[in-house]
Amino acid sequence: MEDRFLLAWWSAEALGGFDIADLFAVDRDVSEDMATVFTWLAREEDAVYPTDYRGEIEAIIARWRPEKV
Repeated sequence: MEDRFLLAWWSAEALGGFDIADLFAVDRDVSEDMATVFTWLAREEDAVYPTDYRGEIEAIIARWRPEKV
């Protein structure tokens, strides 16, 4: 589920969206981290993407969405 969240943040159109109900499938600590990101993004005036973690996200894409690489 965490991968869907990150991939949707990176590019929901290309990599698939994130169903908010997926929060039920992650442990409490992870869901709280996701809520922190939601809150942070909501407070930003412009779109913010996790470009500092491009390498890690590309590794997740290669693992979970290899057809998109």
